[in-house]
Amino acid sequence: MAKYKIAWLPGDGVGNEVMEAAKIVLDKLELDAEYIHGDIGWEFWKAEANPLPDRTIDLMKNTDCALFGAITSLPKEEAENELIPELQGKGHVYSSPIVRMRQEFNLATNLRPCKAYVGNPLNYRDDIDIVVFRENTEGLYVGLEFHPLPQSLRDSIKANSKKLDRFDKVANEDIAISMRVFSREGCRSIVTAAFEYAKKTGRTSVTIVEKPNVIRETSGLMVRTAREVAKNYPDIELWETNIDAMCMWLVKNPQNYSVIATSNMFGDIVSDLCAQLIGGLGFASSGNIGENMPSSNLPMVPHQSMPACIK
Repeated sequence: MAKYKIAWLPGDGVGNEVMEAAKIVLDKLELDAEYIHGDIGWEFWKAEANPLPDRTIDLMKNTDCALFGAITSLPKEEAENELIPELQGKGHVYSSPIVRMRQEFNLATNLRPCKAYVGNPLNYRDDIDIVVFRENTEGLYVGLEFHPLPQSLRDSIKANSKKLDRFDKVANEDIAISMRVFSREGCRSIVTAAFEYAKKTGRTSVTIVEKPNVIRETSGLMVRTAREVAKNYPDIELWETNIDAMCMWLVKNPQNYSVIATSNMFGDIVSDLCAQLIGGLGFASSGNIGENMPSSNLPMVPHQSMPACIK
């Protein structure tokens, strides 16, 4: 019997090609694993109004990790038109399978190592070695979005803040709102993971990337929490950088940065930028990691926890 059980989730289009290439590598590594196919992607949205069927969630609960390719997605109006006729007009709303996976399994850490290997002609520089820790379950991707704006929500916001007053002449159907939600525990978890990684791998700095000068409450909570966590790691420097400046510095001096910790959307942006510095997304693996998944010591991601989903 194989040592590891891996849910095999190719998805759509290029996802299948990426997975075939990944299998070649895994076979070369002689990984003792059984690969079990799971249904995921656009075809299941069209046929079942669910791109991540519950049977696939059940499969993942009974495997050591999941290897996930890529999927197609469309805006909600276009997505609804793709459903088979008998499912249209029934209120089904498309949502990203990877976001559901992260939330369903509390995969709070998205880890992306971006290392330039000498000899790769696509390297921006040969001395880049950056590891991005992206908070994976909160922030703008939490899914609290409204359009049109419910009147009760509008009234509640106006009762607590005057910031919405300048939209008084705008009708509810012409306003969309997305909420950015941070918890202190979510901030502490991702920053601690970054510092622990730096400590275990001998790295000397962690850079917190946010925008507290404008997004004062959410980014402010992340930065304040990072300062508290940093006190437990006196040998590791905490650097603080705004997201816009970070993008500039990564292009100018990427070799100066080692470990980056940030929130969900900023992490999405920064990790893709770092990936391109070493040749593109195909050169930067990423792991969606949870603390409470079945323990298997699966040796796929350089992190102290077991990877629940590798993308």
